[in-house]
Amino acid sequence: MKNTKGKVVIYVKKYCPFCKKAKELLDEKGVKYEEIDVLRNSDLFDSIKSKYNVRTVPQIFITDENGDYVHHIAGCDKLMDLEKEGKLDNMLNNNEDSINATAYTSGSDEHEGCIVLHHDDLV
Repeated sequence: MKNTKGKVVIYVKKYCPFCKKAKELLDEKGVKYEEIDVLRNSDLFDSIKSKYNVRTVPQIFITDENGDYVHHIAGCDKLMDLEKEGKLDNMLNNNEDSINATAYTSGSDEHEGCIVLHHDDLV
């Protein structure tokens, strides 16, 4: 199953087991994705941290044909939940009418994930 309309963007950190698990599911499904390393692209991650109130990785987004984020899936647990509920394939194909996408956009109830410290937090 390949996403035909948009693409998936996944913010990751090297050696994060949750990132690995999320990427494995996407790979199994044949989904193409853009991987963004949050330590090498801290400005991009800072932007989504403030916009979506998140602090862990992975953070998974589905874009439209223009590259705009249309769904914020959040982390690995929510990606797995969508797959179990049979909603992930529709979401990947942007069949928005069959999904309540807002149910998966809150960063306030993040499940397990790897915390990413900002370089200022390390001083």
